[in-house]
This record gives sequence, C-alpha cells and structure tokens, in this order.
Amino acid sequence: MANIRDVMGSSHPHQPVWADLIPGPRDPLPRQVQDYLEWLAVVRNRPTTTVRAYRQDLAKFVAFLSTHVDVRSPDVLEGLDRSVLRRYQVELAGVLPNPRTRARALVALRSFLRFSCDEGWTDKDLSRQITIPSFVMTDVRPVDTEDVPRLLAVLPTGNLRDLRDRALIAFLLSTGCRIAEACALDRADFRLSQFRVLGKGGKYRSVYLTVGALAAVQDYLQARGSDPSPALFISVARKDLYRGNAKPRNRLSTDGARMAFTALRERLSGDPEAFRLLSALHSPHTLRHTAATTLLEATDGDVRLVQEVLGHATLATLTIYTQITDRRKREAYRRLGDYLRDVAVRVDG
Repeated sequence: MANIRDVMGSSHPHQPVWADLIPGPRDPLPRQVQDYLEWLAVVRNRPTTTVRAYRQDLAKFVAFLSTHVDVRSPDVLEGLDRSVLRRYQVELAGVLPNPRTRARALVALRSFLRFSCDEGWTDKDLSRQITIPSFVMTDVRPVDTEDVPRLLAVLPTGNLRDLRDRALIAFLLSTGCRIAEACALDRADFRLSQFRVLGKGGKYRSVYLTVGALAAVQDYLQARGSDPSPALFISVARKDLYRGNAKPRNRLSTDGARMAFTALRERLSGDPEAFRLLSALHSPHTLRHTAATTLLEATDGDVRLVQEVLGHATLATLTIYTQITDRRKREAYRRLGDYLRDVAVRVDG
C-alpha cells in the first residue's frame, strides 16, 4: 500500500486529491465492487435507486483507493487496514461535510466490507473499523400547513411542463413518497384508488391520492397523450422528446426533478406571492416532510398511520415531525391565551 499523498493537490479547495478522480455513473469500477453491487441487486433484491446510490458512494472509496493501489488489480483490497480506513473517513469529511450525507456513504462502505469478508477477500471483518457519524435531524423544513393549498393554487397549467410539475408536486404532497420512488413509477402502476410503490429495503407499501392530486395527475396524463414511454413522470426537455412526444426510455430522473423545481421558481419569479410559496420548496424531499407534518396535524398526531404512509421502519424516525407539530400546538395555545386575555380585558372594561 502506497503512502498517503499530499491532500492539497485537488482542484477543489480543502478537498483531497482523489476528489477529482471519483468515477462517474458510466465509468468502470473494480471487479470486487461490481460483484458486490450485483449481489445487492440480484440476491438482496434492492431497488435500482438503492443500488445506484451505493454505487455513487462506493465510487468515492474507489477514488480514494486509486491514490494507494492500482484499482485495475483483481484485488483492490489487498493491504487494506484500520489506519487506511481511518484516513479515508477523515478525508471523506472534506468531500462530504454534511454528516448526514457522509453517514450514508459510510453505511455503503461498511456493507461492502462485510460482504468482502464473507467472500474471503479480506482476512477479517473491517466493517467494524467504520464509524458512522452522528447527526441531529434538525434540517426538516416543511411547507407551513396553511400554505399548502395556496401553493397548489398558484401552480401554472399552461403547458405540458406546467402540468407535469403540478402533478408531481400534488402527488408528493398526497403520498409522502420519496422522489426516487415517484420517478420509478410506471403509468401501469397508477390506479384511481390505492397503488403500490417500492421503497427502501425492497419493501412495497400502499399509497393513496387525494381528490385534488388525482385530478392533477389525470390532467397531466391527458395532456401528455399516448407515447412509448412507460414512466409515469417524464422529462420534458427537448432532447428527451420527439415531435413533442416522450421517447421510449424517457423517464424523469431525481436530478431532473430537482432542476424542474428550480426552473419552476424561476418561471414564477415575477409573482411575489407565488415565488414566496415556491421558495419554501428547497427540494422535492421538502414535500415528503410536508406530507408528514400535515398528515400528523390532520390526524391529531396519529404517528402509526404516518409511519405506514411514509414507509419508515421505526417510529423513532418520526420524532422530528412530532416535535414540529408540537411547536405549532404550543404556538396555537399561546395565541389562544392572548385571545382569552384580550376578551377578559374587554369584558372588564
């Protein structure tokens, strides 16, 4: 194993040199990493989105290894030890400063190292040398409940792009789906009543649409018409259309959805109220947070129901949402106290 290179050689300030060497989605990965990803997809039956995310995370580890070994070697793990893994975790913080994002990348690495031990590629289980950073889930910023109907009302419906964006936003608000789950849906999956989505861990769950969300999706599909793409949500970029119709492999990607939200804000920047409402949509995931808090308020805090709707494995994950609704309850009671005090003053006067 070669010595650690000088980490100041990257073109990115304060990042290690290997930050410029991370393989892209179509770049080859070492055979051992590819075997693990195939096992994840075939044996563990993980969704395509999960496998893709793990590939992106392990690509960073491959880039790190490229500064130490020849990644074209059949055994890129030869000589891997605790000190090298500790060095990677330190340098990864320069590439992924957000501890939540870094935790996801390290979970993928830990799973790969456990698999490597089972396959006999390493002498011992090195996954125990990976420390997952702790983080506090305080970055949940849902749209205010009273602003949800206003947000839906200001969404334009002038063309297919507008109708697609409106349908996607209404769909996410109604179902609480992750954006990757929504993008993976086909038109054949869509039902007027309940239908199933494939979530994390390869688990299906049933979701429902409100009357308004159902109407928004139907308006979008009617305007889209018949085309060879099976995807429920498509890209409306010119390169993905042929004579105005979706190409056979046209499917809205998660990155495409994020860019669509940004473009929507820009299109409505001339309307102060619409821009204010859309500015609350920091990303498509904001709508999942909004669906959770809105449903909690609508059901008087039925956490078990919200857990089923969102597809969370444990109730503990919903703690942050209950804290948000609790704050709103306290604010409501504060206003109630002010109101009763004002009434008492008027009565005494």
